[in-house]
Amino acid sequence: MTPRRTPSAPLPGRRHSHGGALLPAVLLLLLVASAAQVTSGRSAIQTGHRASERSIAALAQARDALIGYAFSYPELLHDGQGIGYLPCPDKTNSGSVSLGACNARDHGAIGRFPYRTLGLPVLRDHHGQCLWYAVAGSVKHNPKPLVLNWDSPGQFRIVSPSGRTISGAEHDVVAVILAPGAALSGQIRPPAATTGTPPQHCPGSASASDDLPAFLDITYATDITGNIDIIQGEPGTNVNDTAAWITVDELFNTLRRRSDFPGMIDGILDAAATALQSRLTVTSPGNPASIDTAFLTAQAETIIGNRAHGRLPNSATLGLTAEAAPAHDNWRDQSRFVACMDGSACLTATLADSAVLSPISATETCRALVLFGGERSRGDLPQRRSTAAERADPGQYLEGINRVSFTTGTGDYAGYRHYAIADPLQPASEDLIRCIP
Repeated sequence: MTPRRTPSAPLPGRRHSHGGALLPAVLLLLLVASAAQVTSGRSAIQTGHRASERSIAALAQARDALIGYAFSYPELLHDGQGIGYLPCPDKTNSGSVSLGACNARDHGAIGRFPYRTLGLPVLRDHHGQCLWYAVAGSVKHNPKPLVLNWDSPGQFRIVSPSGRTISGAEHDVVAVILAPGAALSGQIRPPAATTGTPPQHCPGSASASDDLPAFLDITYATDITGNIDIIQGEPGTNVNDTAAWITVDELFNTLRRRSDFPGMIDGILDAAATALQSRLTVTSPGNPASIDTAFLTAQAETIIGNRAHGRLPNSATLGLTAEAAPAHDNWRDQSRFVACMDGSACLTATLADSAVLSPISATETCRALVLFGGERSRGDLPQRRSTAAERADPGQYLEGINRVSFTTGTGDYAGYRHYAIADPLQPASEDLIRCIP
């Protein structure tokens, strides 16, 4: 059977040059078809309550716009920066992301939905209320997290008023959009200000922190540390806020459709392998290409016989260029290395091109290997990378003989040279390998 190629989403077109509407409407239309295939969060808008079609439509449009922003982040006047970042909330009721940071690094934030920044009209729910928005510190754009990839943690879990979990067992939600609905008893919502530049279109003051209790039925902290539950309103309860959300898996299901995504992953591995090869190689009189055993000993987590194993060092330790460093550090937690302590080619790797191209493989002998674990497998034996202990476990990244060989210090390796998506509905969990001869 001939392997099927997965079509990639085209890169967005020309950059929009005006800060007031960073995301062109054309890009939104292009992305809706792609994002609609992974909108389990959007579908869940309709679970457990009877929100009107207007609220559902507004929440869905906001959700697609956020995914579009993350998809096109490098093109939206952020040259040279990675994909996946989501905007901070609107803290001043201007419709735009406020200047400066939204809270400290890794802290989540909540405020009004920044419709102007996303190039959208004012989005209102079925009671004419403007939308609110919470973003996790792991994906917000200012200050950026030190690591952003498909294993980045969420901070939110969506629950019913009775505490029943709606979004999943873990706090894996990275963004939530909220429609406030009708004011409850005790909520006094001041009208929009009639003066100011730009004019204020949403009811309330210029302070999201002050206004939050008047619009949302739960008084969430606007500076969010740790994980929190966000309550999805239900009829007959004292909560009528309607939520839509995005998990990190849903976000990256769309991000990986970029036509340059496979090349980005391959480029990160190529740069890491080249840097590791240079870092391992030392020259000395009479031995022009010996191994740097001191470096290996310092970086190894385990040494079994002639093999050193460990997590790939950071960009500064490897000596990567300033251009390559951010991407490497964002994704290096996916990678491990194994190297021969005596500098010999003691490792054997059987490599095919990719999971969607010719299955023909070749065996190579190597002094060291760079191993990239790929996306988490999510079948009967799912990989988990939430806790520090899970992220330290090579079995949560490597599969099959690679996991066995890496943990036992014996045996061969097998994998692919290039990242590819064999099935767009399944994680690309195949191990990628770079051989250092």
